[in-house]
Amino acid sequence: MNSTTKNLIKILIVLLVSGSTFLLPFEAWGVPINPIQARVVALFVMAALMWILEPIPIWTTSVLVITIALLCLSSGSFSFARPTVYDVKAVEKIVKTAAAPGLESAVVEDVMTAVKKRLGKKSNLDANEIYTSVDYVLLNHSDKAKKAAVKASRELSEAVMNEAGAALSAPVAEALRLRLAAKPILSKTEVDTSIAYVVDEVAKAAPDQQAALQAAAMGLQSKVNAMDTAALDKAADKYAKLEATCNAFESDATREQLKKMPIVNVIQAKNAMATFADPIIILFLGGFFLAAAATKYRLDINLARWLIKPFGTKPANVLLGLMVVTALFSMFMSNTATAAMMLAILAPVLSLFAPEDRGRAAFALCIPVAANIGGIGTPIGTPPNAIALKAMADMGLSVDFGKWMVFGVPFVIVMLLIAWALLRVMFPIQQKELKLEMGGKFLKTPKAIVVYVTFVVSVLLWVFGGSVGLDSNTVAIIPIAVFSATQVITKDDLKKMSWDVLWLVAGGFALGLALQETNLAKDMINAIPFASWDPMLLMVGVGFICLFMATFMSHTATASLLMPIMGAVAGSMISAGAMDNPGAIGLLVAVAFCSSLGMALPISTPPNALAYATGLVESKGMAISGTILCLIGVVLTFLLMHFLAAVHFFG
Repeated sequence: MNSTTKNLIKILIVLLVSGSTFLLPFEAWGVPINPIQARVVALFVMAALMWILEPIPIWTTSVLVITIALLCLSSGSFSFARPTVYDVKAVEKIVKTAAAPGLESAVVEDVMTAVKKRLGKKSNLDANEIYTSVDYVLLNHSDKAKKAAVKASRELSEAVMNEAGAALSAPVAEALRLRLAAKPILSKTEVDTSIAYVVDEVAKAAPDQQAALQAAAMGLQSKVNAMDTAALDKAADKYAKLEATCNAFESDATREQLKKMPIVNVIQAKNAMATFADPIIILFLGGFFLAAAATKYRLDINLARWLIKPFGTKPANVLLGLMVVTALFSMFMSNTATAAMMLAILAPVLSLFAPEDRGRAAFALCIPVAANIGGIGTPIGTPPNAIALKAMADMGLSVDFGKWMVFGVPFVIVMLLIAWALLRVMFPIQQKELKLEMGGKFLKTPKAIVVYVTFVVSVLLWVFGGSVGLDSNTVAIIPIAVFSATQVITKDDLKKMSWDVLWLVAGGFALGLALQETNLAKDMINAIPFASWDPMLLMVGVGFICLFMATFMSHTATASLLMPIMGAVAGSMISAGAMDNPGAIGLLVAVAFCSSLGMALPISTPPNALAYATGLVESKGMAISGTILCLIGVVLTFLLMHFLAAVHFFG
């Protein structure tokens, strides 16, 4: 059976399994979901199976996820596939019921048109959002009607005062002007009353002028009665009826009616599109620019030579040096690129080992192990970290670059020392001395200096930028801008960057968006009593599930699948008082760490595959060492999160 046939069979299996999710008895399980949420479940299952079976490259699955979300789940999807998000007729009926008698139907239609437009731009609709939107639109219409009535009143007032200036004495006219100005909305009756009141008050002070004043007032009133105030009367009537409608709508009965309405949330199309340019994507792109520039101007190989030199020629020390340098590079570069570079450096050295020396396997394995572990140290070291930051941002939480390194780097150091000791025990080194021959020197060209300076500045701002108000995503723009403007990175270099990784991460963001905006995550989480769970037990359970998944599938895909769910779980537990914000951060960080620790098999991660391809590593040795390190890493993760919680590190 050829590969094409196998892939077609895999795709058929994916379609059958994901399609069958529409038949699952969710309501019987206590999770009533609407049709749009059923589509999200099918999309989630499809993505998981495609990422596991890989009938097509995993990054193309992510593009497929975003495409399906746009066409079938979003506000911009096919009209026949787009559900009515709420009962429009029910809302129209409620507004018409609240409308004051005589309120024009055209006004009610204007209100509903504005409400539909406003709600069409909203995500996570609920009864309260619909109530707020209708109330806002009614108040807005009422405010406009009031302004129109006030404007017409001012025009009437000016006309009256023009006539009063000729009919009344200056003091009397001024008293009338002050009284009319105090009335926001006038009517003929109000004007007549004001004229009579002012004349009466003046007459009390000067009885001898009473007859003249009354005669002047009668003349003024007759002129006022002749004025056309139809526009004012209409505006005032419209305002009064809208005001009455607002008051009628703002009732408990209205809220109860809205609570009973079925609501179906869809993804906002612009939000789904925005996953391709999420701030976290830009953070990773900035890392890619730094890595590409470092490779192009030999900063990586020269740094490696410079950093390994202090470790001497003793094999055990050289082994540690290689791991430290690999981990350091993988904090800022692609794990795969770092492993490929370091294995290339190591290739001539491995030829120095005797065929029976098991130390060769230790040296070949140390590179992927260190690359996998090192990426945990910074937010840009590996995609699961970025996905965790995105989940935190969606919850209104954050961990800046420097703060991540405060706990990430010590974790990396401890894991490297454990891995170093384990590899030495499992693969004893017989070679007595090793000399790494790495030629070359730091370039001193203007562009190379630009790379050196930009690299240092970017790293420093990532670590300390928070103190000057810069977040990590903003800092990532700096190397992109500098290298583009100085032509350090050209269009040919852009073609060589790992755009597939960015699109893979974007697909994970789209899945999370679908879970959140359709309220599927919220509804499913509410069906499970997480509030009664112990947060630490939840972390342990999820950690081992995450580790198992990451062993057999892409680390990024694992994080993309689990992180949105865990974000929703954490949000539910926070609402129930079973978890605080720092606990939620700890849970998401733990998921990110465990996603990166799956390294027991050649298929677990690209660095493992590269090391296995050297022919110096047996799958059995990789499985044993990788499994031990995985389990130790997960346990250390739990202990680290417990310690950080105890010292209130996250607040």
